[in-house]
Order: sequence, then C-alpha cells, then structure tokens
Amino acid sequence: MKNTILIVLLVCGWAQFATAQNQKETVLFDYDQFVLTANAKAKLEEVVSKLDLAQLQTVVLNGNTDADGDSKYNITLSKNRANEVLNYLVAKGISAEKIELKFEGENKPVAENASDKGKQQNRRVEITFVFAEKEYTNTIFNLLKKESQFFTGKSNEVITITGKEGTKITIPKNSLMKPNGKYAIGKIDIELQEFYQKSDAVAANLHTMSDGIMLESGGMIYIKATSKGEELQLKKGAEMTIEMASKNNPSDMQTFYGYPKKDKTVDWSTDDNYIVTEQENWTTYAVFYWDGKEQRDTIYNGKSTKKSFKRATTDAEKVSAINTTILQSTKLGWINCDRFYEIKDKTDLFVDVNLKYKPEIRLVFKDINSIMSGHIDKNNKLVLGGIPLGRTATLMAFSCVDNEVYFAVKEIVINKNASVGLDLRKTSVAEFKTALQQLN
Repeated sequence: MKNTILIVLLVCGWAQFATAQNQKETVLFDYDQFVLTANAKAKLEEVVSKLDLAQLQTVVLNGNTDADGDSKYNITLSKNRANEVLNYLVAKGISAEKIELKFEGENKPVAENASDKGKQQNRRVEITFVFAEKEYTNTIFNLLKKESQFFTGKSNEVITITGKEGTKITIPKNSLMKPNGKYAIGKIDIELQEFYQKSDAVAANLHTMSDGIMLESGGMIYIKATSKGEELQLKKGAEMTIEMASKNNPSDMQTFYGYPKKDKTVDWSTDDNYIVTEQENWTTYAVFYWDGKEQRDTIYNGKSTKKSFKRATTDAEKVSAINTTILQSTKLGWINCDRFYEIKDKTDLFVDVNLKYKPEIRLVFKDINSIMSGHIDKNNKLVLGGIPLGRTATLMAFSCVDNEVYFAVKEIVINKNASVGLDLRKTSVAEFKTALQQLN
C-alpha cells in the first residue's frame, strides 16, 4: 500500500465563521417595586465589568412580575423594571441602540406564585447579552518563516548565484527592468528562498496545485531582484536559467509561476515554458555559459534521457548535470518545477474539524512530491477534492491562536468519499516543528 500524508492547516484567509454567543443573567426586585436593590446593582456591576463590549452585539431585557395585583398594572410594572435595568446599563457605557426591551407582566412565571419564595423568583428582569464570536487570527506561519538568502550582482554582467540547498540561477546581463520600463543600472540585490523539503513547503503555506489540479513538484523557489529598493523584472524576451537542486525528476517537468491569492497561498500556472531539451541524433549536449555567452558540449552518446543541462563547465559537472532539471523562466517571483500528475481513481475526502480556527487543508504524499489543498463547500464542510484512492495517510491539523499552538494528527486510509474527524489539542512550537519534519 502506498503512503501519503494528509495535512489540515489552520490558517488565515478562510471565510468568517462568526456565530452569536449568549450570556444570561437575572436580577430580582422587591415587592411592587421597580427600583434596583443594592444586591441587584452589585450583581450588575460585576457582570458589566467582565463584559467584552467590543464583541457585544445586543442586550435583551425581559421584565416580569409575580401574580399579585391587576394583570394590566403588572404589565406596566414589568416594563418599568426593564427600563430601570436599561438605564443602569446605559450609564455603564452600553449603547441604548443595542438594547431591546420586552415585558411580560405576570404571564411567564418561573416559579409557583403560591409562596413568597416563588413570588420573589418571578419579580425579575432577565438579561441576555448576545456576543459575536471572537474572530480568531491564525499566526502559525509567523512562527515558521524561512530565512531568505541574499546575493549581489551587476546589471551589465551575467549574474550567477547558488543557493544553500543547491539551486543555481543564471540571469543574463542587461536583462532586468525597473517598473518604469527603464533598465536597471549598477548593483543588483537578489533575494532567494528554496523549498525542496515538504516540511518547508507546508510551513510556508505552499501547495502544488494549478487551478485545483494536482501537480508533482521538483522544488519551489522564490526569487526577487531589486535596484536601489525598486523591484525588478526580466525584460520582454529575456530568460533566466534555473538549475534545480532536486535530482532524477521526471522528464516532463515545466516552469510554473506562482500567483499569491488573498488567503496568502500561492496558486501555480504555466505559460507553456517547458523544460529545455537539447538533443541531436540521439546525442545529449550540455548547454553552459562561458564569459557570458551560451555554449554547448557533448556529454555522452547513447539513448537520450530527454533532460536538459545548463551551466556545466567541467567534465565532472557535465556528467553530474545529466540527472539535473533545468528550467527557463521569463519571470521572477514564485517559481515551481512541476508537472501535472495523472490520477486514475479519484475521490473526495471530508474533514470534520473545528471551524472556529479557520482551518485549511493540505494533503502531502510520501511517494509523490505533491501537496494538495482543499476548500469549504456549501454545507460548511472542509473538502479535499479529486484525490487518489487507496492511500495510507496521516491527517494533521495545526494553528496558532493567541500565542497557543494547536495540533492534531491521525493515521487514515483514503476511501471513497470518506469523512475523518480531528480534535485539536494544545502543543509546543518545538513539538509541532518535529511533526512537520516527519513529512520529509
């Protein structure tokens, strides 16, 4: 049985799940009176001091009396009691516009009117404070930001950089433009982030999907070029070369560009920038740079590997390049070495998890370098759509709310239209990071 890892992340960006929450209180009155007693004032003082006024939506006051006296008189008495509580709450800073007044007279007793004790319980104003549910902000990704790498180059020279994890990037000379359309001149600052480990990709809120379709990745990077603080892009017709650090990728990898969404995830799209393949009479060539000019040299003769090779300058590098994936990119920013992954038997997976923390889904496969995400359907359910059947998986959820990290994990087998529940628990940042490392 093949294994996968299914991850549910609790992140910012989902629709709001605000529901009202109620707090009920009761204050009692003396016989035939509507003035607040000392005990009633003390209780209201304590209640109001603990209210979250920012979340308070409405206050419903319902006045009541015992059954003594005329029923019409009791309606007026119950109204006066409700108004007395209203005036007290307004004096304590609660807007009168938020307060709704009701009065029932003797019509809704909560106890028998045959005894003094029962009558006392009926001489009351019921107070219902209605609050909007607290809107949680997930800050988990603030704890997991990956450190950027920084390089410098010159605009009139070929810029070649190598990341800590092995990504090699070559930017042609005089190819970077400012936002106003003018060429960048002089010093160029380069920022680079590399994402080859699944744990790094998940921690960066990345997935490998193109408009909801599953991709298989050979690595993701983020590259940014600036000149005197101005962000640059490649001029029209210019291409930079990216040699991915991952080895033995499938031969049909493409360049996918990342487009950040409102929820801060990145969706991937390709403009048909396929992997560069140098073949001639079943002889594979290495394409490399020498003094800023593109050259090529034969690596070996034999069956074509349908691979491409860039920046190999020595025989050893040329041989090593055989297992390397080289991409051409016309853009900077988010770049993914990807291919569409064919799924024969598909299904949906439903995840039952507390929506209060704005959960988001990730499905991470062990035997495929792919991370899928999900959505909330019309029934307010978390759904992973179009996933492969029959995989053994680990279902994981996490979030950070009010400086508390929440985490859940469960081993599952993906069955047809299965539903899986998760219960979050508090954990430490260190334990959570350890769990992420187990994805690799």
